[in-house]
Amino acid sequence: MTKASRTRVQAFDHSELGLQPAELEIVKRCESELAKLGRRTAEQTFDAGEQLAIAAKLIPKRTFGKWVASVSGYTRQHAYSFIKISAVLKAHRARLVQARVPASVMGKLANSPNHVHRVLAEFEAGRQLTVKQVEAMIGGGENEEPIDLPNVGGIAGLRANAQAKLKLGISEIARNIAEIIGHIETALAPAIDGKRVLKGRLADRIERLARIARLQLENVALFVELNPNNAAASQVVRFPERSKWREVVEVLWVLGGRDSWPRVELAPWLSGSVLPLLAWSIDNGKPDSTRPEA
Repeated sequence: MTKASRTRVQAFDHSELGLQPAELEIVKRCESELAKLGRRTAEQTFDAGEQLAIAAKLIPKRTFGKWVASVSGYTRQHAYSFIKISAVLKAHRARLVQARVPASVMGKLANSPNHVHRVLAEFEAGRQLTVKQVEAMIGGGENEEPIDLPNVGGIAGLRANAQAKLKLGISEIARNIAEIIGHIETALAPAIDGKRVLKGRLADRIERLARIARLQLENVALFVELNPNNAAASQVVRFPERSKWREVVEVLWVLGGRDSWPRVELAPWLSGSVLPLLAWSIDNGKPDSTRPEA
């Protein structure tokens, strides 16, 4: 969610609302509470949603957007997003606040509440996921009507099965790679003080994840063919050499076996090569506009 300017263009003319004195008093009380809210933390997001919900029940829909923009600087869409967060995620408020989940992420979860526990677990483990990473985990939104995929025939059935696999597969890949990144970042923390990365402890946490993520990635993104050396076996058609995705697959293969890791100090390799590549694999796929051109 993008926050609009908080600058108030002008005082709102409350006569436009056509409310009774008692109703107007409630609306003004909501305005006062909204004005007290500073930086939009998780707790303040819930507080704002509750106040906006009270006002929305009294203010005519045709003027609600104008009122919101005037008294808070937020758009009508932003206000309704806060209202939905406060209503749908109310039962999870304490955990969301404790984990400091951003309002933008909570907006996604309010649209897909079945994924709350899964995403919350990542934040509670110290992994500050981006909105794009959460979108990948969610897989595109609310659950659709269940379909008997194994029995849907024809091209439509193939497409439906492929889309279901892709939706789940990408979500799992993003979750596993995000978890690997979190473990690596934790392992690198002591390096700031000049301490060595504990290879064994890190390997115990990420070897299996890396193997699974590599297989999932190949399964979702690559074709298979018969092995020319063994017609009874298949092999994956690999990404082109020197391509970024080939590098991702190769680094996951290395991470999947500690004996393949560099035998020198791990911190430079992990921070300079591994983390940027893994982050690239689950980012939004757009060029970094802040990066200076070569």
